[in-house]
Amino acid sequence: MKNRFHIRGLIILVLLAVSGTVLFAQSVTKAAGTVKDAITKEPVSFASVLFEGTTTGIMTDDNGAFSLQTTGGQTTLVISSLGYQTQKLALPQGRNSEALNILLHPTSYEIEEVTIRPTREKYSRRDNPAVELIRKVIENKDKNRIESKDTYKVEIYEKLALALDDFDPNMEKNALLKKFSFIKNYVDTSVITGKPILTLSVRENISDQYYRKSPRSEKMITKGQRIEGVDQTIEDGGTLTANLQEMIKGINIFDNNIEILLNRFVSPLSSTLAVSYYQYYIMDTLDIRGDRCVDLAFVPVNSESYGFTGRLYITLDGNYSVKRCQLNVPRHINLNWVDFLQIEQDFEPAPDSTWVLAEENTYINFYAIKGAQQLYAHNYRHFDKYDFAPADADSVFGLLGSTHILPQAPLRPDTFWVNNRHTPLREKEDALKQLLEELYAIPVFNVLVKTIEVLVSGYIPTKPDKKESPFDFGPMNTTFSSNRLEGFRVRLGGMTTANLHPRWFASGYVAYGMDDRRLKYNLRLTHSFNNKTYHELESTVNNLSFIQEYDVYTPGQDFLFTSKDNMFLAWKVGEPITKMEYTRLSMLQYEKEWLNGFTLKTWIQNKNREAAGTLRYNEYAANGLLRNIHDITTSEIGMQLRFAPGEKAYNSRSGKESAFKLAQDAPILRLSHQIGFKDFLGGDYNYHHTELSAEKRIWLSSFGHIDAKVKAGKIWNKVPFPLLIMPNTNQSVTIQPEAFNMMNALEFVTDQYAAFYITYYLKGWIFNRIPVIKWLKLREVLSFNGIYGGLTDKNNPLINPTGLFQLPDGTRPLGSTPYLEASVGIENIFKLLRVDYYRRLTYLNEPNIHKGGFRIALRFTF
Repeated sequence: MKNRFHIRGLIILVLLAVSGTVLFAQSVTKAAGTVKDAITKEPVSFASVLFEGTTTGIMTDDNGAFSLQTTGGQTTLVISSLGYQTQKLALPQGRNSEALNILLHPTSYEIEEVTIRPTREKYSRRDNPAVELIRKVIENKDKNRIESKDTYKVEIYEKLALALDDFDPNMEKNALLKKFSFIKNYVDTSVITGKPILTLSVRENISDQYYRKSPRSEKMITKGQRIEGVDQTIEDGGTLTANLQEMIKGINIFDNNIEILLNRFVSPLSSTLAVSYYQYYIMDTLDIRGDRCVDLAFVPVNSESYGFTGRLYITLDGNYSVKRCQLNVPRHINLNWVDFLQIEQDFEPAPDSTWVLAEENTYINFYAIKGAQQLYAHNYRHFDKYDFAPADADSVFGLLGSTHILPQAPLRPDTFWVNNRHTPLREKEDALKQLLEELYAIPVFNVLVKTIEVLVSGYIPTKPDKKESPFDFGPMNTTFSSNRLEGFRVRLGGMTTANLHPRWFASGYVAYGMDDRRLKYNLRLTHSFNNKTYHELESTVNNLSFIQEYDVYTPGQDFLFTSKDNMFLAWKVGEPITKMEYTRLSMLQYEKEWLNGFTLKTWIQNKNREAAGTLRYNEYAANGLLRNIHDITTSEIGMQLRFAPGEKAYNSRSGKESAFKLAQDAPILRLSHQIGFKDFLGGDYNYHHTELSAEKRIWLSSFGHIDAKVKAGKIWNKVPFPLLIMPNTNQSVTIQPEAFNMMNALEFVTDQYAAFYITYYLKGWIFNRIPVIKWLKLREVLSFNGIYGGLTDKNNPLINPTGLFQLPDGTRPLGSTPYLEASVGIENIFKLLRVDYYRRLTYLNEPNIHKGGFRIALRFTF
């Protein structure tokens, strides 16, 4: 028993550090049980159970079960379902009423002269007044949504509170937690379940949203921004906030798909799928704040799919407007880490009779392990000051980019928030600063916070308070690695921060291989033309950098979203990689990005390549003989244009290309060109090299999404094979994007190509429909990659050898047949693991190849 308390205590302490208000009511009325048909005694699924006079309620699950509670003093339970008589049940106040067996008596009633009978009968869309009603709502939704207006402006107040849910404040019984006994003074009550919660983080924003119908444009001007909580130390430039905003965002009930938790749910008002995806039931007619409405319930046909259960309250004034909506995720939905999700929206008529969104509440319970401490999130959004002819619209729509944060927004004093909040903070939310002061006064809490800060960021600050750290060591996952040339490799690196200087930055590493006994290094000096808060790649980037590097690289292997020294890449499969190069690089680079998603990068560089391992540079002389070349040097200038319209800022230390960036929906276009100069700074070759690429995440509603990328490139001059295009390969056991997994490094070379990479995440679309299998919550993944190109005669040493290098053993020109590979995979194994089987489809008779193989990845998805 004592060990159990210790484990619970540790879990609570860890969640205190990661996550990130009315005293906990002593009188909680709880109710739990089953709703059944009074005649057949069969469970009644999706029956409504709520406390009378409140919005505290729930729908029964597939087995008719329910559980809810309230602290508001209400004791009357109201149970209703289509085709049954509504029943009221009085409960003892402040008591826990469990194992309730509620029997509903069937009935029939008429709506618009059509008789509706109990739900035990087969659901039919034909001649169903509920279906006819939802069709009318969908037909009229475009005129009822605010986007039908030519333009508008609205002030939005948003508050995201994170808390420990169902929190037990009684810590005196445990010696480990006794020091935290003061926490009970900060315990609050959940507004949705009535359970005790401990608020650990509050994020607030006040913004003006502008909308223009034609040409369509949306702008968000943030006037105030505030964060208070235990998670402030792991913000790292706002990356945590950016990801939270992407996961828990406001929804639009009128859209065909509802975006929440990095997924797409079919909207009950979808113009394309609603009637086939959902079953609709007319429950009642009732008065909501003076408007007579139809209570329309809906449930998805398949409860494991990405849909909602819930209610729509439709006005009876002939306009078919939505007065209120409530969305819940079904109990058996294939959704990770979420135990409960409910979204509520309330609409009201504006002075010109346009129905506008007035308030939105999103409630989510997250868990790491079922049955362990949960994290409760409440996102509240309030809309005010609607203006359908804003005087400043023209100037705002003339701004670049969709989102602007005013410089003074994060610096607003407390008086600003007191005067401008649409709704005051709850008592315990307002006391969060005092709670943090008491928590940080305890050494063990500080140690836990710092440990998690290092695990999340990958860097170790040199000062106890990160706000004062001038230098951070890291990233820590590159400290140890290995390869065939260097053997065991040790690396130590770090970066300066804006605490040392807000515009001048230095970063880099030193590394040493135990076998080759060479010291490698990387040094980057950067001047930012605007002040930074912490690191050099914070948006918007306007940086001039000088890079000096000496290190080992593998031709034909480029890890795009992680370091080649990542220790998790050390496990290789396939043929051993022994063809390598020592490279010495000097580069001057300028990069500037604009708020409209456009980025310009230019550079001038000098690069020396020295063959290493089993790689040899053997040049064909005019007499046909081979002579060994120790190294080659290139001097080039280059430019890359990148355009990602609608892309959201992400201030990771790795920049906007970070693998931890959750907002991946913006299309990305790239165009680059490099020019090499012979005899300039020792350059050996003249060349022109052009690359073009486009990528996009394509959502298929609730049926998953496709990540697609196409690339093309060409080298216009005669150059030896180290300067040719080598398809990117991956011989790590981990899955890497934009890489060919069954191709050996340096297996093919080309000087012109077109490639594609397509991955389809089906999100359980097939497995969710297979009995037994569906309970495992597995999801399907398919991929198809290919490259088509060739080697022109001028660069083929087998045809025109003079001045070219002999191709290494095992390397050949990419022929007229495209290289293709495909994979089938299963993800969501233990909610984190993905396993793919890759199969090579062409060039199957080449020596020393693997036709198939497995790759794995850890992938966090909801």
